[in-house]
Amino acid sequence: MVNTIENYFQWKTNPKEPSIEKKYENHMIISQWKKTDVLYSFIGIYQIGIYVFYPDKCKRTNYTIKNEAGEYFSLEYLTAEFKKYEKLNKTIIDSNFIQYIDSFGNVIPIWPGGNTDKGKRSYCFDIPDIYFKKYEKWFSAMRQLYPHSCLDGIIDNEFSTDNTKIFLDNMNEDTYPKSLKHVVEVITKRKKYLDGF
Repeated sequence: MVNTIENYFQWKTNPKEPSIEKKYENHMIISQWKKTDVLYSFIGIYQIGIYVFYPDKCKRTNYTIKNEAGEYFSLEYLTAEFKKYEKLNKTIIDSNFIQYIDSFGNVIPIWPGGNTDKGKRSYCFDIPDIYFKKYEKWFSAMRQLYPHSCLDGIIDNEFSTDNTKIFLDNMNEDTYPKSLKHVVEVITKRKKYLDGF
């Protein structure tokens, strides 16, 4: 479905297209998961990429990245302006992240309210390596409740931290592609595991 940056934004802004979670709701494993969420958010990762490759085009605090006008990067803005971020787009395509964003490996179980909290209130751009490190006890409980969730490598890798500032401070043109490689490895490993059921 999604294999280019343009296709992603067309899909994301089309209300008739099902969400990734909805797409896989009848899978044998996911049907046993009461609440689901996307593991890695494309929008969150894309915003971090804007900060990395175009720091003059945004304003960063310890916990947020906004555009030059001091506004959050909305889906509408990114859909209209993504073509001007050529270096970022190439980096994402080269990483193969765009190839796996809508795969079953990118869907996880989550506790009630966690999907909202993860994306909007934790200031971590929906990055599980930060969010689940912050809430490690909940994460551990979730893994016990759903033993087939296959969440190895999320809170014990070189990018995991409970501090968003540290995560963003460590992002640069060398580490960002490495973080994308890590994301792809996590998703593809989970996909292979979960598709075995």
